[in-house]
Amino acid sequence: MVIEAIVGKLDDLGAQVKSTDPIELTADLRTRPHFRRPSLSGTEIVVSLPRGTMLDEGDVLQITDGVAVVVRAAPEDLLEVRPRTALEWGVTAYQLGNLHRDVRFRDDCLLSPYEESTEQVLKASGVPYARVLRSFSGARYGAYTGHPEHPSLVAQRHRHTHGAPGHVDHEHV
Repeated sequence: MVIEAIVGKLDDLGAQVKSTDPIELTADLRTRPHFRRPSLSGTEIVVSLPRGTMLDEGDVLQITDGVAVVVRAAPEDLLEVRPRTALEWGVTAYQLGNLHRDVRFRDDCLLSPYEESTEQVLKASGVPYARVLRSFSGARYGAYTGHPEHPSLVAQRHRHTHGAPGHVDHEHV
């Protein structure tokens, strides 16, 4: 069976789910539209989702006989940054953005994949951080596009053209 859509969130599906069969996925795999992976029970799962679909912890990919295949965010080698002040939050976000590092925002910390160069920048800034093994999950923010049809600063992946001669369609994440 090829999975072409997310069934829903595990917490919202109630009585139709009798048990779960987790499929552990890294952050990279959770952003891929097409992949093949085994669930923890060994069931081969083939995913072919619409382009731009991102899987999150708790997403149910299929339910068969009451068993839900549910996405579990795999532990990854990360830097967990815990700024203490508004200034440290700003400096950290600026530095990680300047380094073009992938970041997940949580209420109490920022997460970014471990890289030695990132660690050096954090150490030099004096912001508390630790190297941890945990799921790379949290809020994800894209670049603000300034387009009126996007009122939120949280820009979703979208394709558009600027309409000028010579400009080609392009995608923002």
